[in-house]
Amino acid sequence: MDNTTNIAALIVLTLLLGGVIVFYKDSIPQKLKRGLATAAAVMLLLAFILTVYTLFTMGS
Repeated sequence: MDNTTNIAALIVLTLLLGGVIVFYKDSIPQKLKRGLATAAAVMLLLAFILTVYTLFTMGS
């Protein structure tokens, strides 16, 4: 598997986790909701950093 494939999978999984949190926000317990939101935010930040890194290293 290529490095960009892994990053694309991370981005898709991050968006899916965010969608689950948004759609089921009323049925998720408060303690679990906070942890899921933190995990989604960290995954989103990591996906952004990896995407920017990939764009900078594409030419080499």
